[in-house]
Amino acid sequence: MLKKILIAFATLVGLLLVIGFALPSKFRVERSTIIQAPPEVIYGHVANLERWQEWGPWSAKKYPGSNWTYGGPQVGVGAVHSWSGGSVGNGTLSLTQADPKTGVVYDMSVEHGRYLLHGSISFTPEGQGTRVTWVDEGDVGASPLAHYLVPLIRSRLGRYLEEGLANLGKQVEASFSPLVAEPEPTPEPVPVEQAEAPAQPSTPAPSAPPPAEGAQAGAPTVEGSPVTGSPAVPPAEVAHAPDAGEVAPPVVVPPAPEGEAAPSSPGTTAPSGEPTPAEASPTVPASTPAPAPASSEGQAASPT
Repeated sequence: MLKKILIAFATLVGLLLVIGFALPSKFRVERSTIIQAPPEVIYGHVANLERWQEWGPWSAKKYPGSNWTYGGPQVGVGAVHSWSGGSVGNGTLSLTQADPKTGVVYDMSVEHGRYLLHGSISFTPEGQGTRVTWVDEGDVGASPLAHYLVPLIRSRLGRYLEEGLANLGKQVEASFSPLVAEPEPTPEPVPVEQAEAPAQPSTPAPSAPPPAEGAQAGAPTVEGSPVTGSPAVPPAEVAHAPDAGEVAPPVVVPPAPEGEAAPSSPGTTAPSGEPTPAEASPTVPASTPAPAPASSEGQAASPT
């Protein structure tokens, strides 16, 4: 019976080893986010390893009791920081490449070189911001049992990278204030002065003839048009339109000159076929003296 148990246990271990050898020993975890800032601004938070304490997923505040030390230049290639103690374990990270436009590349050793990792934080301009991509990749070694840790490492490391990128984005965007270009002032419209049109020479109106004697005072005078040059109508020949309830004034006709027939009154119409008074009365020559009337005495003396 004990022999059968030992055979079953050995078979199970062998099966686990076979599966372990079949599992991958390498892992690669990648996470990215977009930060609304230019790469040069993000570089100052990434290339300075001491500032990783402000946004990184591993820090002295998160792992109390751990020790963190820094060496080499403060920023850029050659910067190193190490940690030890507590639940964080021990390890060392050093920057091997650094460029303000493309990001940083680093090497990391964990548990005194038992696990070696290679990572990068790269920048890619995208729209108004920058896409920041964090990649960690490593190898757990040749042990088939360690290969079973690869899925766990991928899961836990992925959460750490997401947390670090989220903190990095908040910190960078909070400290970065883009310069907003002031709008250019709108030029005020310049008033355009229009040239005055040249004055048209005034055409003197024709003088109206003096009104006839006896014409009604205040009668309207009609003048000829200054444009067409039509002759003016004498005031005496213009009929005055009476208002309602007003008696039309008589039209005064000027006396006819000697030798001409007097015009008929506008209100009198001569009957057809009868001579007008002007035609019936003979014209007395101006040179012939009129006969003197007989005296009343001579008429009285004459016999009946």
